[in-house]
Amino acid sequence: MIRDYLRRAYRSALPLLYARSQFKLFLKAGLGDIELRMLALASATDYFSDFVRAIPIRAPFGKSMVVVAPHQDDEAIGCGGALAQQAGSGKAASIVMLTDGADGCEELGFTRQEMMEMRNEESRRAAAVVGVSPVFLNHPVLADDIAQIAELADILIERKADAVFIPFPLDGHPDHRTANFILAGALGEIPWNVRVFGYEVWGMCIPNVVLIIDDVIETKTEMLRCFTFANSALDYVHSTLGLNMFHSRMLGAGECRYAERFFELPREEYIELIQRIRAADLPAPVTK
Repeated sequence: MIRDYLRRAYRSALPLLYARSQFKLFLKAGLGDIELRMLALASATDYFSDFVRAIPIRAPFGKSMVVVAPHQDDEAIGCGGALAQQAGSGKAASIVMLTDGADGCEELGFTRQEMMEMRNEESRRAAAVVGVSPVFLNHPVLADDIAQIAELADILIERKADAVFIPFPLDGHPDHRTANFILAGALGEIPWNVRVFGYEVWGMCIPNVVLIIDDVIETKTEMLRCFTFANSALDYVHSTLGLNMFHSRMLGAGECRYAERFFELPREEYIELIQRIRAADLPAPVTK
């Protein structure tokens, strides 16, 4: 009995010892010494899984959660489970869609307006699954400028956001990085602390928190199926569920079947990290 107790205590204490505190140590002592292109590569290969142990977290993530999505479908792929659990907890949940999602419209036989309306409608249907109405900013191009920063800051202040979900800042898509630059600027206008969670879309994050989503996996699947246009090019339902299933390995056998992983930092440390990434001028090979 004593042995079983010690085993359970060890399994509980280990993530607490090596997760967020370990990552903060890495951030302060290591990040400035590592060339950020190599850091992005290491993240993509899940290299840091041996150094950063993820802490299990639960909803609600704050009194007011805002998901910042560069494109229609990012919100469901990266944190659909977290969004469903937040909404189910009775706490506020919002989605802010940054772009019109209409790049490449002419090659596909659409006007920009037609493609924007189609993609926004798919996002509305997905959000309605969890009772949320997205805000569409409809930017043709994301820009790290005063106007777009101020626009997002106003939304976060209006909603009194204390938890923000956004693509992981080292994600390969250029819009996903620019979205982080915009968010960092917006958070600089907010005086209170905000938990920032980087979610996975095109690649792995450096996970310091993990969320079991077994109870909402059917809801997330329903959300993903709403994106008919995106799924006609790539099967995001299949690939996303496979990724969430794969992440169950971060927890003990029998504890979890599906999980979402995130990179969480408090507001000030997040802003510091984004300033370093912006200065590094990372390349952007992936397009969507």
